[in-house]
Amino acid sequence: MKTFNKILFTTLLGIGLLTSFQSYAQTAPNPQASISTPTHLDVGTINSDATTVTVINDAVLFYNPATSGPSITLTASLDDGNGNVFNSYQWYLVLQNGTENIVSGQTTANLSLAQLAPGYHKYRVYGLVNNEGGTVICQSEEYQDLILFVLSPLDITTTVTLNDNPQEYCANNVFDTPTNLSVTNITADYSANTNGYSNPLGSNFEVSYNWYAVLEGGTANPINLETAVNNYNISITDPGTYTFYVEVKYVVKTDDGTRSYITYVGNIKDSTGDPFEITITPVPGAPTISIGNITN
Repeated sequence: MKTFNKILFTTLLGIGLLTSFQSYAQTAPNPQASISTPTHLDVGTINSDATTVTVINDAVLFYNPATSGPSITLTASLDDGNGNVFNSYQWYLVLQNGTENIVSGQTTANLSLAQLAPGYHKYRVYGLVNNEGGTVICQSEEYQDLILFVLSPLDITTTVTLNDNPQEYCANNVFDTPTNLSVTNITADYSANTNGYSNPLGSNFEVSYNWYAVLEGGTANPINLETAVNNYNISITDPGTYTFYVEVKYVVKTDDGTRSYITYVGNIKDSTGDPFEITITPVPGAPTISIGNITN
């Protein structure tokens, strides 16, 4: 059997990662500010001799708390594209400092991963060629890395600015400066990730907003305030007692399904930590007049 010294190894994702394009980057994840596309997260594949990441949209994953993180299968190619067929593989988790931690027991073309913590993950694989007796005689020197990013659940901080307005008022009141509700900070928690990479702040991501009011605690039918920015000026005039919340979603990865864990809720609270309420009293009608005792 002919031996050889170098095999060019390429990897493919086995989950239908269809959308890719080229983006200049370093070999370590290099997130950009105002993250709105996978390009800004610098995720995808990169060859050992390259500084260009092929960005793969599906390398960005949602975190599901119910499963302690997402699952994904990586599939290595059967050959190097030059006619050299691999008999087995060696997979590694690569840390920020370049350390290769071997993924024990993983020698097949498929690497199944589960319970991935929020933040960056980089995986590397080498192709191995065996002799007829099954002994490894050659390992690829070149490799291709795959960089994944798991989106962290977002923690939403909100603020109420009363602008000297009361929280109980008549329906016909018009304030010069209305009470304002706003999202003042968005944070992400990567503490469960020990890979060492610098993960982006929650506030680095572009997000979408949707504000809601809840009348008299009727959470089954929230009132969609249709405000798509990070603040809302209260303009409700219908009588009742209202509480408020805002829904925030990532823009970098959208979802048309009904998965609740990709929507992050900020409940509006007052300075004491209780739900913030406003109460609008109906405008009373005119009193009627009747004649009482008469003295002529």
